[in-house]
Amino acid sequence: MAAQTAIAATQPQATPLAPDLAALKTRQQAAWSSGNYAIVGATLQIVGEELCEALDLKAGSKVLEGAAGNGIIAG
Repeated sequence: MAAQTAIAATQPQATPLAPDLAALKTRQQAAWSSGNYAIVGATLQIVGEELCEALDLKAGSKVLEGAAGNGIIAG
């Protein structure tokens, strides 16, 4: 049993394949183009503003902004 464990521990690990970035970008573009982005973007902005208000953030607060994908920060 110990010999099997030692052999398994020394086996090289498979390296993950690099993603096909061109294909990924094409799929992302298709996803973002499939709906009415103006409505989605406006909704994301409103939700972000409401979230900041609910958290009662003040000037100088440090937050980690969750990217919404529309280029507008949450608050």
